[in-house]
Amino acid sequence: MVNFLILIEKFPKFSKSDIDVGKTPIYVYNLCSIMRESFCLSYSIRKNNNLYLYFESLQLLMKYKGKKLRFLGSDERSQALLLKRALEKINGDEKVKTQEWEKSTPGIFVKRLPNSGSILENINNILHNKIVFNAEFEDKNLYPDVINLYDLDDMSEYCYIFPYSQNSQSSLRFLQVIKENYNLKYINLSNIKGIENKILYINFRIDQSKDINKEIEK
Repeated sequence: MVNFLILIEKFPKFSKSDIDVGKTPIYVYNLCSIMRESFCLSYSIRKNNNLYLYFESLQLLMKYKGKKLRFLGSDERSQALLLKRALEKINGDEKVKTQEWEKSTPGIFVKRLPNSGSILENINNILHNKIVFNAEFEDKNLYPDVINLYDLDDMSEYCYIFPYSQNSQSSLRFLQVIKENYNLKYINLSNIKGIENKILYINFRIDQSKDINKEIEK
């Protein structure tokens, strides 16, 4: 099971009319690209992938569960509308007040999470020694030696963490908290622009590894 976690510090409001007239905010557009590369294949969905989005300013954790996802098309409009509906479970008329998972649409869940330090406790099937942080901080003293992606023993069993803003204070705080409790590994994919393309690359390497293993087993 592959888990992707995106840490988002601030997030702008947007409306359905913005989407309908093609004025999707760039921040929303980028998140839609992340969703697409996390799940969408030519004619199917990556069922073994999960995507988590943590919005610090909203104190909201959102989960996209690959095995239960429905209605997630490859087009930006459907992705943005699903995102908007999920956000409204916290900030809209429905306004969830509990800190339990609430279903927005099939495969998409939200919960209030005031403490970002407990995010990893809410990720399905996470293994303490299989967490990878994409470290592109300016201060290289924040993390030990960086490894190559292909050095991971089984790339399909990891949780990959991507701060949306690498050098934000919230990302630094989150790293400081979790590295005390988890055995983190660090990669640096700064040569690949955009989180969506980094996820695309990871999925490609996982697929490639599976194909190689199939050939070996023949």
